[in-house]
Order: sequence, then structure tokens, then C-alpha cells
Amino acid sequence: MKSYRKHIFICNGKTCSSKGSEEVLKRLRELIDEKGLKDTVKSSKGGCFGVCGETDPKGGFCPTSVIYPEGVWYHNVTLENIGEIVDEHLVNGRIVERLLHHRM
Repeated sequence: MKSYRKHIFICNGKTCSSKGSEEVLKRLRELIDEKGLKDTVKSSKGGCFGVCGETDPKGGFCPTSVIYPEGVWYHNVTLENIGEIVDEHLVNGRIVERLLHHRM
């Protein structure tokens, strides 16, 4: 198995999926290709991460994402901000604080 520097999961649970997580994952993969990160960053679809109700029982927290090995969780990941996560976190190693939910 290939070794990656980072692994990013996008939640594909029912609530996140209804809020566009499939499209976010598609755009994430396009950005990984465009930025030349394909050999160092793995992207995967995840099942339900079980955190949507923590902040907003209506699911306003979704979609969610987690990046390993840091264990950084992001909330409200959208088509509008996935590029910022790629540029700041995956390329430059800086956490996007305004989208941060949790650090392990």
C-alpha cells in the first residue's frame, strides 16, 4: 500500500450527504489533482462521523471532514471553502481556525 503524508475524509452520512458532501468530495479530488498532491494526499468518503447533532440538532454543522495524521476535524465544509482547506491545511500545514471543530 502506498504511503501518504495526509489522509482527508469527507463525511457521507445521511445529513452531510443531503448538504452536498458528495460534491465537496468531488471538488476536493479535483483540487488535489490540480495542486499536484495526488502522490502525498489521499481522499476518502467516510460514513457518518456522528457529530452533526453536537452543535446543531438540525444538522447545521454539516458537512464534516477529518484530516489525519493530525486528527483535525472541520465543520461546515462546502464547495466555497474546500479550496481554503486544501491551500491552508494540505499545502501550507496551517489549520483553518474558523472551520475547526476539534483537534485530537
